[in-house]
Amino acid sequence: MAEDIFIVGAGTYGAVIADLAEVCGYSVTGFYDDDLSKTGKSVLGKPVLGKLDYEKDIRANANYVVAIGNNEIHVAKSKEIIKKGGVIPCLIHPRAEISKYARIGKACIIHALTYIWTEAEVGDFSIISPEVIVAHHTKIGEGCFIANGCRVGAGIHIAERVFIGMGSTIMTGVKNIGRDTIIGAGSVVIKDIDQESVMAGVPAKFIRKNDSSHVN
Repeated sequence: MAEDIFIVGAGTYGAVIADLAEVCGYSVTGFYDDDLSKTGKSVLGKPVLGKLDYEKDIRANANYVVAIGNNEIHVAKSKEIIKKGGVIPCLIHPRAEISKYARIGKACIIHALTYIWTEAEVGDFSIISPEVIVAHHTKIGEGCFIANGCRVGAGIHIAERVFIGMGSTIMTGVKNIGRDTIIGAGSVVIKDIDQESVMAGVPAKFIRKNDSSHVN
C-alpha cells in the first residue's frame, strides 16, 4: 500500500512534485499553500487544505515535501517540518541514473533523465531538475536548485542555496561557486564565482549582487 504524502506549495511546481511523488510510489493526500485564495480548490484532483500550521498540521512520522523553488524558503520550511516531527523523503525518479559511489543527501528531489556521476555529492534539500548532468567529484551544497538541462563539470564545489538556470553549463576547471549565487539561463561559467553574485551570459559575467539573499 502506498504511503501518504502532503505537498507544501500548490502552484504549478507543486503539481510537478505531486506527479513525481506518485511515480516514486506515494499517494498524494493534499496540498498546503500560504495563499489562502487557493484553499478548497484542487491540484491534480487533490484538495488544497489551506496554509500549513506547523503546530497543528504536522503529524509525527507523516511524509511531506516542499514544492517551492526559492532556495531559502524551501530549506527553511523543510527544516521546520522535520523539527516538528514530519518526514521529508528523497524523491528520486526511477529513470534518474545515479552512481552507486555518489552521495545523495536527505530530502532531495531528483527528476528523470538526470545523471549523477562517481563520487559526486548532492547536499540536503537540493533539487535537481530533468536532464541534468553532474560530473564526477563535484559537490553540490545544501538547498541548491539546478534547472532543466544543465551540465555541471567535474571537481566543482557549489556552495549553499545556489540557483543554476535552465540549460547552463559550469565548465570543468571551475573550482568554486559561492553561496546564494544565481546563474541565469543558458549561461556558460568558465571561472570561479564569489558568493551572492548574479551571473549571466556566454561566458557568464557579473551582473550584480544578489540582494534577495538575507542569509548571514
